[in-house]
Amino acid sequence: MNHPVRTGPETVYTITQAPQGPAPVASYVPARPVPVEAPLPGVELVTLPGGAQQWAYVRHEIAPVPVRVGSQPIPAWAKTAALLMWSAAGSAALAAYGLSLAGPWLEALAYALMAFAVAVTVVAFVVRGLFSGLRRRGGGGSTTAEATATATGRTVLGGKVTATATAIAQSK
Repeated sequence: MNHPVRTGPETVYTITQAPQGPAPVASYVPARPVPVEAPLPGVELVTLPGGAQQWAYVRHEIAPVPVRVGSQPIPAWAKTAALLMWSAAGSAALAAYGLSLAGPWLEALAYALMAFAVAVTVVAFVVRGLFSGLRRRGGGGSTTAEATATATGRTVLGGKVTATATAIAQSK
């Protein structure tokens, strides 16, 4: 940012000085005479910020209830939680360490299971292809297959539930 160049002799700011002499003092206002006895029950004589005195109702602070000095017993649930924290943290650390050791073995197991799934899929397609070819070459006739499945169980409230499914397949 470029600042403009001043070429004239004009004053940019004005220097001022504090006046010499005694500091001004506020005038004294004499206080009103205050009666010696309280005009109403429950009032007290108070001094206001300006120096004047007035009668006013004052609320006194109630002393707080003292706290028992004796120690309180620790609840049983807190003791149990404190004791179980070490075993839970130790179990988590041990599990993490065990997984780090078993990592390469788990990776090899995953590859083996993937290879097994691919092999089973290939075998299923080959067997299906063989049997469908034999059926086409074979003689005529029709085939009917029927399957029925029944399942029973109990509900949360104790009732009995039964489900039955039947499937019929025909090939001609």
